[in-house]
Order: sequence, then structure tokens, then C-alpha cells
Amino acid sequence: MLVAVAAPSALAMESDTFAGDTDEAGTVVSVRVEDKDPADGVCTGTAIGEHWVITARHCVEAAKKLGGSVRTGQGEEQKVYDVDRWEIAPRGDIALAHTVQPMQLKHFAEVSDTVPSGDVHLYGWSSDGSGGSTTLPSADGKVEGESPLALFEAPSALQVTLQNGARIQPGDSGGAIFEGGKVAAIMSAGLFEDPDNPKEEELTSNGAVAVAPVADQVEWIRETIAQAEANPADTMRQNGDNGLWWKVAAGAGVLVLLAALAMAAARYRKAPLD
Repeated sequence: MLVAVAAPSALAMESDTFAGDTDEAGTVVSVRVEDKDPADGVCTGTAIGEHWVITARHCVEAAKKLGGSVRTGQGEEQKVYDVDRWEIAPRGDIALAHTVQPMQLKHFAEVSDTVPSGDVHLYGWSSDGSGGSTTLPSADGKVEGESPLALFEAPSALQVTLQNGARIQPGDSGGAIFEGGKVAAIMSAGLFEDPDNPKEEELTSNGAVAVAPVADQVEWIRETIAQAEANPADTMRQNGDNGLWWKVAAGAGVLVLLAALAMAAARYRKAPLD
């Protein structure tokens, strides 16, 4: 199996590097998918419009009743915006959250229409990460090539290896992979170095992550966020119990993906990371 980077007990990126006050970092938000989720959030997202946040579909599929909110900013400059609508991409591990009120940000991220390659940058939000719930951790990464973990009928997925000892943890799901200042991919799941013999630390954190490129869905994303504002009562999407997809590992607070992910893990082979 592969460890998914979303869990009820949200953890976040472990990194000695912090985002600072940059336009790119200012678009990164913490995401609550259900109203009952912890205040610190369970996933990461990126603001791509006044009302729109891009995140991972598997965060949404795990919910029993959609609602939630997003938290913007760092330190004492944080604000919370309720979510009234969720949109699911036609394919791939990509979803959009719509906020009731426009987010008061000075900058919104652009989505990329090209598949990332080479050096990238990433962020992860949650209370148990190295920045707590007030300072946003960041990390450099490198696209290593394709990953077999292409969720929700995506045509492809990529592997990104974190640099300088940084590691992703549950709670980083949905975080953007930035290339050239644009959202180029979305974090899906942490990867084991050796799926047949995972290290103990890999049950809670990973030095590599499978990501979903947004280029395949860039037109859908742009068309969706360009829609005129609708009546929230007419557009709110609710989920039933999706328990068949998810299982919480007892005592570990680690969410693992079943079925298709287990099969993908069995096919995944990689030499130890440098």
C-alpha cells in the first residue's frame, strides 16, 4: 500500500525552510472538507481565484458530508472562508472548492497548461508540521519521471522527490507543485522507497510524492472558475458514505488508500532515495 497524504489527524510538511511573505506562498491555504474537520484543516489547497481553491479529489471523496472552509494567510493575518460548493474534475486527483465570500488576497495563482519537469517548489499546511498552524513550511522538489499512482482515471502521474531532507506527511494532500510560479500539479500520495519493505518512518512521512499534473484538466479548471456566481443552495454538492475507499490504520492516524492503490504499489519499484 501507499500512504495517502490526507488523514483525520492532520500532519504537515517537515522542512527547515519556510515560505515567507511571497505572492506564491500567499495563495496556499489550509482546507477543511467537512464542517466537523479540525480547525487546523485536513488538506492543503491553493487559491486560484477570488472564490476558488484547487485541491485533491481524494480529500473530497473521503468526506461523508461536504461543507468545510479554507484558511488563508500566516501568523496573525489569517482569515477563514466558508466553502459552499465543491467541483470534481472529469478525471484525475483534482477538485475545486468554492468559497461563499471572495478571498481577500493580493494575488491568486495561475494554473499551468504544461506538465512539470525538473525543479519545482511545494508547500504543506497543518498544525503538526514544522511550522505549526501559523508558519507555512516549503520545500524544493525534483520531478523524477512518471509514477504508476494515476488516480481517478488520470492519463498520467508524476513522482516528485523532495530535496534537503524535507518530507511530506498526512495533511499535505492537495498542495500544489509550483513550477515557474504556476500551479503545475497536485499532491496525491506519499511513496515508499521500497513498497515490499517500507521503513517505519514512511508510515507517517515520505521523501517522495505522487502528483497529478493539472495540464490535462486546465481547460475544465478555467471554465469552472469563470462561471458566474450561482445560488449556493442550488450548487452545493453532498457526498454519501465513501467508506469503501478509505481505512484509518488503527493507532497510527494514517490514511491508506485501498484497492487500486494497493495494486499500484505492488507494481511500483524504486531504488533508495539519495
